[in-house]
Amino acid sequence: MMRLTRSLIANLATLLLSLLLAVVIWVQAMQVEDPTIKRALQIPATFIGLPEDVTRVSPASNNPPVLISYEGPTSIVTELTLEDFTAIIDLSDVPLGSDVSVPVAIQAENTQITLEDPVPGTIVVHLEKLVTRDIDVELEIRGDVARGHTMDTALIDPPVITVTGTESEVERLDFAQVTVFLNDDTQTRIETPQPLFYDRQGRVASVSGLQLSADQVEVTIPINESADFANKVITADVIGQVAPGYRVLGVTVEPSSVLVTGRPTQLALPFRVQTEPIDITGLTGTFQDQVSLVLPEGISLDSVTEITVTVQIEPFSSTKIYNLPIELLGISEELDATIEPDTLRVVLFGPSPVLDTLTEQEVRVSLDLFGLEPGEYTLEPDVNVPDRGLELRSIQPSVIEVIISEPLTTTKELTDTEATQPGTFYVPVIEDGTETAVPPQTNHAQLNLHFAWQPNQKPI
Repeated sequence: MMRLTRSLIANLATLLLSLLLAVVIWVQAMQVEDPTIKRALQIPATFIGLPEDVTRVSPASNNPPVLISYEGPTSIVTELTLEDFTAIIDLSDVPLGSDVSVPVAIQAENTQITLEDPVPGTIVVHLEKLVTRDIDVELEIRGDVARGHTMDTALIDPPVITVTGTESEVERLDFAQVTVFLNDDTQTRIETPQPLFYDRQGRVASVSGLQLSADQVEVTIPINESADFANKVITADVIGQVAPGYRVLGVTVEPSSVLVTGRPTQLALPFRVQTEPIDITGLTGTFQDQVSLVLPEGISLDSVTEITVTVQIEPFSSTKIYNLPIELLGISEELDATIEPDTLRVVLFGPSPVLDTLTEQEVRVSLDLFGLEPGEYTLEPDVNVPDRGLELRSIQPSVIEVIISEPLTTTKELTDTEATQPGTFYVPVIEDGTETAVPPQTNHAQLNLHFAWQPNQKPI
């Protein structure tokens, strides 16, 4: 029996040794075909487990980077990406109000690799309790309403602002304040200012990083007239007609309204505050003067005020057409000048009264020929208009054709006999260097004569 037991043990040991030897051989073979390699990868970490009434103060990043290292067969390691790993930072058991190092846990989808500790292995976290608190909004009014007016209780909407944030940041706040500036206002003011927050020491406090239920508040300040005062618009009483050709462009009153006082029953009745009559008969220019007011019986001004009325008067505008001769300036006495055309059409625009009294002699049209030699020119005419608010709208034509030439002269005077013969005149000609007077009936071609013309001289 002992011999059988020993035989079984020897066979089992041989079997185990063979199996171990086979595994070693297989591992060595695999190392040759698929060797083990090591890689490193940076992945983002994720925070989990944050309680609802707690906020994370630090770190500021929601996904701090973590460097992981892992090794395994080449065929597996080379196929791994960011999606195959997870870095988790569990905040469920982190105490509040202090900096705490929380370990980073790495999880891998593939179990055939070996993970090393991440870098960093821990993340410093600071958690604070999240609180919500209502902060009262206070109103500061600077300035005052106009005399004869009263200010009722101001309305603030919303009257409180809900602030949400860390306990330390929220608890240091004391109140919020908005400021409205009045400047003799006569009507209800509605503004939407942005509130400033103050801490418990009375200093302006920052609310950056806190959640506010409202960034602005609406402030309504009711302003009404007092019982014995009223603000009335002034009406100018303009009578008469301006001079012919003129018109009233506008009437302004400065100030445009005044504060009047009287019994409440009188002020409640409709009435107008009017100036004394302002006569503009025959006026041709803007009129300005200080005037008095005409008030109903029992109504008086709250204070003495200078009232200035300005009546703007301007002439009607129109156009007028002139056909004017052209004056030649600067032409030499030894030259002649012809122009085409010899008149110019001028259109003027301006006040009708001025155009009605403007004569043609007051509008001059000229051409400057000073220093020009004989020849043909195209020149722009000059138009001189009196400086009375007139505008030169157009001139036609815009250019003038000018011919400058020397006058016709004869080389031999006619004799008294030749000059007195009726129906006969002679033209000076030159033949073989000798000047001869030839009647126009003579056949010049047969005589082989040549007319003696002066330059630029027209034939007779």
